[in-house]
Amino acid sequence: MVVDGWGTLRQEYEELEQLITNLASRALGFGVHVIITAARWAEIRINLRDMLGTKLELRLGDPGESELDRKAAANVPEKTPGRGLTREKLHFLSAVPRIDGLRTLEDVGEGTADLVAKSRAGWKYRPAPKVRLLPRMLPLAELMAAPGADGPGIAIGLNEAKLTPVRLDFTSDPHFYVFGDAECGKTNLLRLIAQTITQRYTPKEAMLVVADYRRGLLGSVDEKYLLGYAPSGQVFGEMVGAMRGALTQRIPGPDVTADQLRNRSWWSGPDIYVLVDDYDLVAGGGNNPLSNIVDLLPQARDIGLHVILTRRAGGASRALYDSVIQRMRELDSPGFLMSGNKEEGALLGNIKPSPQPAGRGTLVRRSDGIQLVQTAWTDPPS
Repeated sequence: MVVDGWGTLRQEYEELEQLITNLASRALGFGVHVIITAARWAEIRINLRDMLGTKLELRLGDPGESELDRKAAANVPEKTPGRGLTREKLHFLSAVPRIDGLRTLEDVGEGTADLVAKSRAGWKYRPAPKVRLLPRMLPLAELMAAPGADGPGIAIGLNEAKLTPVRLDFTSDPHFYVFGDAECGKTNLLRLIAQTITQRYTPKEAMLVVADYRRGLLGSVDEKYLLGYAPSGQVFGEMVGAMRGALTQRIPGPDVTADQLRNRSWWSGPDIYVLVDDYDLVAGGGNNPLSNIVDLLPQARDIGLHVILTRRAGGASRALYDSVIQRMRELDSPGFLMSGNKEEGALLGNIKPSPQPAGRGTLVRRSDGIQLVQTAWTDPPS
């Protein structure tokens, strides 16, 4: 594994640094070699630097930062590509990566490609398997055809580690929240969840309340599953008020038996799924309708309440102190971090947002830790 520009990798993909450090310490026994380049020795942490058995040092910007020998490093000529020092403080000149008999640098790319082709042709053994990558576009039909997609819960995409389906289980984790920039796939994910709920359950088992101020989910939910559709704050506030009254009646009283508590049979009716798109619009203006049911979130399993919301990543660091999101975080609800600006800081655990392809994000939950996921695409209603 070759990393050209270690400092850039640490800056852009902080979560990979520890993984590569672990590879450098353990993977040699499995035939995996780690080769990295850096502009300065200071870019490489000591614990990784000690794992690198072979070290070569080209001309440094400041020879005084040399790890091999400062005086010898100062004698490495400037403007002479390929000149450097070995660990024995001897000078070396690296070769041009080509074996086609030519010595020119103008077409060194073609010479390198020829070297790789001849090396592959001369290898008599089974080649290493290619690294499997997440697809840039994952149609829903392709996800549902994958083994395990029809298991318990709602399949939302494939994970990077094993390319297996990732499912949300609202029985064990009643709530779910998403951060991401515009056009990163937040609304599509809500549409996927809503459509899967309507396919898995009957209207007697699940009903949906949708807050959709930008109309991105308009027409995405079957009317017989729609308990209410709120295109504005006033409508949504009235819906939440009515919903609170119904949910409060489901709170177990003193006459509920242990068997009823175990089977959740002291009330009957559908589970209520509250889907909120663009939560930053809902919570803005100092009037948040969802704050009316914050005290019910911890009792969600008992009363059949599920809150699923998406919010822009911009300004999300301040939104972490919002009453609804803060309560969901206290309950260890799963979070999904899609594309965003890393300057927002750590939003889910120690995970910072980063630029990602549409539909891709990092899922953080207590059951299986941190995993990169490509969500499936569903066509919006025509």
